[in-house]
Amino acid sequence: MRSVLSSALMLAAFSACAAPSPCDGVSRELTYAQKQAWAPTIAKQLGFAKVDVLQSFKLGAWNVIYVDTHESDEAFLFYARDPLTSHYVTKWGGAAMQDEELDLKLWISRKAPGIPEKLAGCFAWHVTKDRDL
Repeated sequence: MRSVLSSALMLAAFSACAAPSPCDGVSRELTYAQKQAWAPTIAKQLGFAKVDVLQSFKLGAWNVIYVDTHESDEAFLFYARDPLTSHYVTKWGGAAMQDEELDLKLWISRKAPGIPEKLAGCFAWHVTKDRDL
């Protein structure tokens, strides 16, 4: 009986880890080279001396880049094209409650017209349910 219960708990834990997320299919890859290339351009766009690029979400041509300015709250910047050659479309910072996921997704869709729905949904889910602080 004990081994059956143990196996059931292990299966439940594995299933939870393997459960699909709204970010499946969204690239979270961020290389050191990207961080180094993007940081000065983003700092200039924001009017800060320096930023650190912390995270990236990419789908198609769109990028959502999370930065630390060391002078204000961290911000997510939404780019419709390459961050090196275009200006961010909108930015978001702050905190969101778990029940604000849909509202945040709708806000993003209004403020960043043309953003892929999957990327907007991934971002909204990430900051309301999966934010790694």
